[in-house]
Amino acid sequence: MVGTPSYDDDDYPHPGGTEDGFDDLVGLDFVAGDAEAVDEEGSVFDAFSVFDAGLPAAVDDDEGPPEEDLDADVAVFSVTNPPGTVTVTALMDGRVQRIELAPSAVLSTEAQLADEIVVIAGLATAQARSAQFTYMLEGMRREGQDDVVTRDFLKRDLDLPSPEEADAAQAHVFATRYAGDHD
Repeated sequence: MVGTPSYDDDDYPHPGGTEDGFDDLVGLDFVAGDAEAVDEEGSVFDAFSVFDAGLPAAVDDDEGPPEEDLDADVAVFSVTNPPGTVTVTALMDGRVQRIELAPSAVLSTEAQLADEIVVIAGLATAQARSAQFTYMLEGMRREGQDDVVTRDFLKRDLDLPSPEEADAAQAHVFATRYAGDHD
């Protein structure tokens, strides 16, 4: 076309090799330095040691959380499967706090154990979230709100199971999943 200047990529080099002029990997260049010098000088993360003052030491994963971290005021909800091999404890918001396995759990395959943990964790989460339902229902009742409207809100908008629904779900899972298990 007449009057249209032609642009060639060679006329406008792209730093870092990208068309937009940004090198996405430039932030990783700090590791490209002399590794021996870093070893002699210490780690670049040593600078953060000033922030460690007064903090408890890291907990070894094999030991579990220190007992003083388990606050007695925190509501937890535990569900144990009927064979007694898996116990899952959930916090009131539904997050899993702890998974405990009985020694006999080693008789299950990894896939079976993983499936069992997921099922029991789901039940523990439902029990914990049903406690939220009860807590919020009682709080709204104290504020003068109608129970029917509040229950509908908690179920429909917040997707919280009622205690009756959580108990029914647990009874259903236990009846169907463990129907043939008789000790």
